[in-house]
Amino acid sequence: MGCAYSRTCIGQICATKEDSIREPQQRQNPAGGGDPSAAEIPVFNFPSDVPEAEIGDEIHQLSLSRDQEWGITRLSRVSAQFLPPDGSRIVKVPSCNYELRYSFLSQRGYYPDALDKANQDSFAIHTPFGTSPDDHFFGVFDGHGENGAQCSQFAKRKLCENLLRHGRYHVDAAEACYSAFLATNSQLHADILDDSMSGTTAITVLVRGRTLFVANTGDSRAVLAEKRGGDTVAVDLSIDQTPYRSDELERVKLCGARVLTLDQIEGLKNPDVQCWGTEEGDDGDPPRLWVPNGMYPGTAFTRSIGDSIAESIGVVANPEIAVVELSPDNPFFVLASDGVFEFLSSQTVVDMVAKHKDPRDACAAIVAESYRLWLQYETRTDDITVIVVHIDGLTDSSPTQFSSTGTVLRPPIPQIVELTGSESPSTFSWNSRNQRVRNDLSRARIRAIESSLENGNVWVPPSPAHRKTWEEEAHIEKVLHDHFLFRKLTDSQCQVLLDCMQRIEVQPGDIVVKQGGEGDCFYVVGSGEFEVLATQEEKNGEVTRVLQRYTAEKLSSFGELALMHNKPLQASVRAVTHGNLWALKREDFRGILMSEFSNLASLKLLRSVDLLSRLTILQLSHVAGSLSEVSFSDRQTIVDKREGLQGLYVIQKGIVRITFTADLLESPNVSSLKTDIPKGDENLQTGTEISIEKREGSSFGEWALLGELKGSVTAIAVGDVVCVVLTKEKFDSVIGPLTKLSEDDHKSRHSSFDLSKESGKSIDSTALAKVAIADLEWRTCLSSTDCSEIGLVHLKDKENMLSLKRFSKQKVKMLGKEAQVLGEKNLMKNTIKPSAFVPEVLCTCADETYAAILLNTCLACPLSSLLHSPLDESSARFIASSLVITFDDIHKNGVLYRGTSSDLLMLDRAGYLQTSDLQRNFLEKERSQSVEMQTI
Repeated sequence: MGCAYSRTCIGQICATKEDSIREPQQRQNPAGGGDPSAAEIPVFNFPSDVPEAEIGDEIHQLSLSRDQEWGITRLSRVSAQFLPPDGSRIVKVPSCNYELRYSFLSQRGYYPDALDKANQDSFAIHTPFGTSPDDHFFGVFDGHGENGAQCSQFAKRKLCENLLRHGRYHVDAAEACYSAFLATNSQLHADILDDSMSGTTAITVLVRGRTLFVANTGDSRAVLAEKRGGDTVAVDLSIDQTPYRSDELERVKLCGARVLTLDQIEGLKNPDVQCWGTEEGDDGDPPRLWVPNGMYPGTAFTRSIGDSIAESIGVVANPEIAVVELSPDNPFFVLASDGVFEFLSSQTVVDMVAKHKDPRDACAAIVAESYRLWLQYETRTDDITVIVVHIDGLTDSSPTQFSSTGTVLRPPIPQIVELTGSESPSTFSWNSRNQRVRNDLSRARIRAIESSLENGNVWVPPSPAHRKTWEEEAHIEKVLHDHFLFRKLTDSQCQVLLDCMQRIEVQPGDIVVKQGGEGDCFYVVGSGEFEVLATQEEKNGEVTRVLQRYTAEKLSSFGELALMHNKPLQASVRAVTHGNLWALKREDFRGILMSEFSNLASLKLLRSVDLLSRLTILQLSHVAGSLSEVSFSDRQTIVDKREGLQGLYVIQKGIVRITFTADLLESPNVSSLKTDIPKGDENLQTGTEISIEKREGSSFGEWALLGELKGSVTAIAVGDVVCVVLTKEKFDSVIGPLTKLSEDDHKSRHSSFDLSKESGKSIDSTALAKVAIADLEWRTCLSSTDCSEIGLVHLKDKENMLSLKRFSKQKVKMLGKEAQVLGEKNLMKNTIKPSAFVPEVLCTCADETYAAILLNTCLACPLSSLLHSPLDESSARFIASSLVITFDDIHKNGVLYRGTSSDLLMLDRAGYLQTSDLQRNFLEKERSQSVEMQTI
């Protein structure tokens, strides 16, 4: 795991139990580690209590030597140092007369089902790197798989060794970086650590003078800031290697990889159509790599170190190398794992760093915002690691460094060096950028929200043990006002947070938190004085020092990182005088982020509005983000009849008196008013005024979302009132015009025919063996795909209504789906026997426009059309059992079918499930047996 707040380290190896067992074996058997000479060198085995003065002397001596093995040995010594109290370090680059000021943070992910899961991220920082004071190394490693934590630790250690050992390291750093990645990959394969389904991505930056050598394998990222006029712009130094990149997609396909999302693997989407565009909007279901005949490995990246099985389908360790010359317009650069860039763009990260003078504060802000967004869009968080490096004092007069290509390089277009084996480097253009970030709720998050809407939330805010005075609340709000952790909370969330903070009384000498212990609280100093103590190793042993003092006058707070993880504390806090603290527990902070006090309450309110009740959770969530909260005092005008309504009002608190004229009731879209009209007033004359009162949880003004800006409506607050307002402009910008949604819904509910009136007489299938499309009268379309549609048809001169699936020949040819369509026809007609849930094929027919399959069933609608609201338990059980029987019937015919999408499943007029689409979800009979074994 990352060494951010473990003992004494920047990039130091945190040995696991397996490492300690393996170490003696590797010394005896050099083959396990790759390079025989490596086993004879005591790398990373020095004690951690070496005095810092001795380290400095040895560094000076080593700088006089060019022996690469001594440079490797030195890595262990310089890694064994504490960070200074301010959390950032400063190192000099002598040849160019500037400084690097850096800090870092590695945050373990929050996994509700695996609370003790190890942090699989790690990082390495070596300043200086090797024997040259002008070389400095920064790297982030993101492990994955069962042994991901061990793989990332292995890679960060071996990569540094291999880089320093390379014969051309001092001459051609780009070539050395490339070879070091490949050597590390080979060593991981040869090690006893199982990397068959585990590995790590890696992003590294080697600073040499004023030149950056950036090496990337995977989807972590390096970003350089550049000043352009008054703006600070993000320049990507690496491009994520994922299937979203067309060049990477084609490369892995040529290596034999199947590239499919989980929805496609599970049969919910057509596996033959690329259903992803960019990373934004992938709802947590990105394209993944699979072996040709198996359901593994499922990697969402196209390059990594390790992953020996995935390597067979193109997941290689070959890094992309970027070489960039720094200029005075580059204030800093950032390295981070994909836990940061899942929801934050490169530009957003740069903007956040630019707001903080101290890189430590920037790291904390980035991790906090990433963590918050993970919990907003997901039910978990990824491991999150970030390194921020400020570049101070670089001028145009500084000596210029030249890369191995012999060209002076400047942003924003890095020089990219692609290396293959021992060939000379060749360059290619940097003509693509990273995709935008994801901003859709994941399916897991949607399920969690739906469950909360139906069953209530698990987390309940604790009752405050001490009621706060308004002065105390004002003080806490002032402390938290600009704090990075709480800046994005809504007013409702802030109020709940205040209620959750518990008062703690302290006496002089009390230890609030202890260095090395675990803390789970954030504290705001209410009164008194507190000192921050840290015990550090020095030449004469351990010395305890006072680092800083906290007081209420300084608006002091501490413990923010404890809200996100349980890392050992880096300092103690002791009370100097009598005082009090306000404490917020980690579980309450997470509860506030994930509970109804974020947007769940808004979703409940929106779902209660008839016009919006049929929107999906995802749509409602987008709408909830567009709500504005407005407060009104007693008798204040909320809506003036001269101005008219501008949107929907949902009452969160208080009572609203609404006055309007009776002619407004003629509109079918004012149901919120009609429900509160007193009996006997429904048929008042036009122009008559009606007055009603709406209470907490109710709404009015929904007709404004349809563009019906009716006048003569006045709304007045009765007492203090709080409303959330949704304007038509904001609704249209996130969902689209509600009028179109209403028209589509009306069409689906009111078809041009009545199924109950259609004849249910049986059909003589033999008499229909030669029916032509011209003999069929198309009545209505029930469902459609990219090249087909299913609808109801009438047989001319007969009373029966049947179902027809017709394929557009033009679209089939354009999409290259001739084989799939023929395969489906053969499956339904010749392979699968009809059953209660598999309709009989009466015949197939075609004309110049369509090829069609006539089915002996009268379909009513797709299952998805009934799921605007949850099914009752008996209906849900019936549908589920019908689906199981359907699968069993189809599997008995030797076909593996996974068509569980509600858009693919149809219901007939009697309410029975019918499978009418095998095009998307079939594997031919001869393959089904082996694939089914793989699935199991």
